[in-house]
Amino acid sequence: MTSKNNIKTIVFDLGGVYFTRGSHLAIEKIIDIYSIEDQQSVREFFRDSYKKEGHKLRLGLINMDEFEEAFVANFNINIDNIHHIRNIWFGSYVPHYKMKDLVLDLKNFRLIVFSGNIKERVEFLDTRYNFLKYFDSYLFSYDYKKNKNDIAFYKELLNHLNCEPSEAIMIDDENKNIKMAKSLGLNAILYYYTEQLVEELKKYNIPISIKI
Repeated sequence: MTSKNNIKTIVFDLGGVYFTRGSHLAIEKIIDIYSIEDQQSVREFFRDSYKKEGHKLRLGLINMDEFEEAFVANFNINIDNIHHIRNIWFGSYVPHYKMKDLVLDLKNFRLIVFSGNIKERVEFLDTRYNFLKYFDSYLFSYDYKKNKNDIAFYKELLNHLNCEPSEAIMIDDENKNIKMAKSLGLNAILYYYTEQLVEELKKYNIPISIKI
């Protein structure tokens, strides 16, 4: 590793870092609203598990319309409620405490979004929070047909760093993703909450001026 004074690029996850983990809340809301008895099947349907609809959606193999159609058919929900699904799901994501302020404070670094995400959800959240403009580059799973379980997706990230891996930090909320990043020479921070993230960034001699 190079000196901690040499960080040039900071990589942010979206769901779980910039935003809350909205899927967990949304799934429980949907189960309750539609009184679905087979709760585990709903969770599996949304999850980024191989060959499941949630997995296909994040890889861009199906779109949100197709996901919703499959969901209402699988769980016998009235077709009139079809577009409530995306609004409940996407609307359950909100920015973490002072995350926008922190990102703005890091404007002198190259900032990248690296996310296993859904095209329509990114568009929804950018319309609502106008956040993509704060970043220099973005890599989404649906553009590359790869997710964070695939080392090839991380290798794509290396091509966007504009620096050596040792001069970059990836911030993620899942341990398995942190391990993948470190295996390629990236520094990595496991996100718990914004105050903790700020303290971790300071360990890399990154100046933070905002008050938390």
